Amino acid sequence: MQDIQNVTKYSFMEQDRPVLMANIAGNADHQALNGTVYAYTLPNGIYLQGDIEGLPKSSDFAFHVHEGLVCEQLGKKILILPDLMSDENGKASTQTYLDRVNSTQIAGRPIVLNLKVDGDEVQIACGLLSRVL
Repeated sequence: MQDIQNVTKYSFMEQDRPVLMANIAGNADHQALNGTVYAYTLPNGIYLQGDIEGLPKSSDFAFHVHEGLVCEQLGKKILILPDLMSDENGKASTQTYLDRVNSTQIAGRPIVLNLKVDGDEVQIACGLLSRVL
């Protein structure tokens, strides 16, 4: 797990610390996959920042927040995030500003990473967006 005190703070962020954090873990077929996603409050939305490693190399991924409270029983997608692409080392990063959602709407929800394969999406990782105290 990454130390939240060493996370980069940008000038547009309202606070020094993220309000939500998710530890992303791969499923049984992708046990080496891990990463962290942070959510920061902005004046009119939120900023998501994340880094993931141990991904299938040079691949495309769909990234979503779902209804539900656990990764094993996902509800429908409530927030579709920009797709990710891993590099030749199996690493991917995301930095996204969202102006139609706030941290309260996604707190406690699963954030899911799906591998895109021949037009289908296969879930390979998940984490819960938990409040940072």
